[in-house]
Amino acid sequence: MRLEIFVVGGNLNVPGVVVAPYSTIVYMEHEDKKILVDPGSFVTHQALEKKLMEKGLTRLDITDVLLTHFHLDHAYSTRYFENATIYVHENYEKKDYEKFGDIVGKEYMDTLKSWKSVKKLRGGEKLFEKIEVLHTPWHAREHVSFIVETENLGKVFLPGDICFTKLDYYEMVKGYREGASSEFCVDKAQEVDLIVFTHDEPLVVKR
Repeated sequence: MRLEIFVVGGNLNVPGVVVAPYSTIVYMEHEDKKILVDPGSFVTHQALEKKLMEKGLTRLDITDVLLTHFHLDHAYSTRYFENATIYVHENYEKKDYEKFGDIVGKEYMDTLKSWKSVKKLRGGEKLFEKIEVLHTPWHAREHVSFIVETENLGKVFLPGDICFTKLDYYEMVKGYREGASSEFCVDKAQEVDLIVFTHDEPLVVKR
């Protein structure tokens, strides 16, 4: 398994006008698999397409898409990868997305309807023999985190939105944030070489 960060996530915020978080997009290759994690939204379409082109890929070459959770800043672009199997925790089915609003609710429903193949996760799986799935429902009931064994970057932790940024992580380490999610992140960080945050630059773990 080889892992590459296609797009580093962040957040665009114009008070009262624009709130546009955009997720880190991770690409992995393993044997004949071409995998994206959290392919993001229209905010990063251009950057994602550029990275695919640099690898000699089109959207139709992606075989699998893994979601840390089903929020649009992470999952909107799943609709463009119609040949891919979507991996998402089974709890995504328990939400009434139409209640999210006339426009936002339709965006969610249109995204769901675009999925041709879905693999429901429960937590505890080992995908492609290299990706450990951990159910971490503190940000959303369907939220999962991943730990990936890679050839090029060592062991990589993708906490998802339970730990957005380096600042979040440092506050957890220093004990400024308490609770199960903080304990989980600090504990797992001791096992890995790199943390890939959903809305910040990655962090090499120094132990």
